[in-house]
Amino acid sequence: MTRPVALTSLVLCAVLSGCQSSASRFTDQDASAVRGLFDSVVTDIRAANADAWVAHFADDARFHRSNGPALVGRAAILAWGKGFPPVKTFTFGPAEVSGEGNLAYGWSSVVSQFGDFPVDTAKQLVVFRRGADGRWRVEAVSVSSDLPLPQPSATRRK
Repeated sequence: MTRPVALTSLVLCAVLSGCQSSASRFTDQDASAVRGLFDSVVTDIRAANADAWVAHFADDARFHRSNGPALVGRAAILAWGKGFPPVKTFTFGPAEVSGEGNLAYGWSSVVSQFGDFPVDTAKQLVVFRRGADGRWRVEAVSVSSDLPLPQPSATRRK
């Protein structure tokens, strides 16, 4: 390679690497912000504040709950949340998060008891997106209960 070509290549590489967007990075600050959403959800649900809880969701979010059809959209999630019986127990295990750019995902265990229902242990997987305003919002949640499914009765239909 001749000297001008090598220098041109070096300058081009420097320019291109300098032009890379920081949006492709998922920083420690991003991870803390996403973990903070897990904490906020626990606080909101314990306080029976469905409006604050649903504010963490994107307008078109999907909520895949245990043993029920998926909820689509913030309004459907809010209506379901407002129907919760009184909270007796609600906690998440330590949230683990990862991401890239404006997308992140996290998972944790869940322990809950509402009203006279039995204590439920579950796990969740949550997908987040950073909006143009810089705020992280929940795009999708999938919760899966660890409780065993009811067994079929001993009598069978013929």
